[in-house]
Amino acid sequence: MMPPRKRTGAKPSIGIVENEPIHSDAVLIARNEGRTQRSVDRSEDEDGNPVTTTHTRPGTIIMYKPSEKHGYSPRPVSASAIGLLLRQGWKEVCPDCNGRHIDKDGNESTSPNLCSAREQVKVGACRVCGKRVYDNQGFMEPENLDLSDPNLVDDELYTRTTPEQRVRASLNLHYWLKHPRQAQMMDLPPLPEAMRELVEGAKV
Repeated sequence: MMPPRKRTGAKPSIGIVENEPIHSDAVLIARNEGRTQRSVDRSEDEDGNPVTTTHTRPGTIIMYKPSEKHGYSPRPVSASAIGLLLRQGWKEVCPDCNGRHIDKDGNESTSPNLCSAREQVKVGACRVCGKRVYDNQGFMEPENLDLSDPNLVDDELYTRTTPEQRVRASLNLHYWLKHPRQAQMMDLPPLPEAMRELVEGAKV
């Protein structure tokens, strides 16, 4: 007969392990399937009577679009396109920082500066609608070019611009496309001839 075991007074320990969230394509599609978003337009008819029009369309979520050289960019997408975008390599969360880009108000944002795994970029804001324009257009630096080709013209003209110049150029295009009247009021430089068709075809 074995002698009884002595009690040591030690208490059993319980380890709590937090499970990482599982990002399943099927769960993402099922969670957002049927999501809709309503908007209301108020106007007047020819007699001055108020007219209210309600529009219902698929809701939107933020997904992360892959690019060849600049990681993943957050973009708002229609919930009805989730399946197609997943097959094209888009992700539910940012693979660069393994999380979502959340702003100071707790909302998911399309700002590239909220990714902890990427360098911050310069940003400008439209003085009319508040749209933010980022210097993330993806210029290739000379050191990333294959300079072994003897026929390659190494012209620094295309890479010596500053972030401020690039943001300003993008904002000017935005003003002429979306706010042409205000662009005239601010005496912005006219767009190049090749880009004026964009302005002419845009809705004012």
